[in-house]
Amino acid sequence: MTEQHEPDKAGDLLTPRETAERLHVHPRTLIRMAERAELDPVVLPSGHRRYRREEVERIVAPTATPVKAAS
Repeated sequence: MTEQHEPDKAGDLLTPRETAERLHVHPRTLIRMAERAELDPVVLPSGHRRYRREEVERIVAPTATPVKAAS
């Protein structure tokens, strides 16, 4: 479900390019992910899509590999 964005929360949003880089996917994949309800983009009044940082981080977190300190 897409929604209109409140301007005061713009810092919590990522551009499609930033989101794609963070998820290691092509920007077009973001559209497919939204169609499958895997991502819920925010549509700005201009019609551009943005993605919530916390939602993207939840997707990234399970795949992140912890870094061990050198001994």
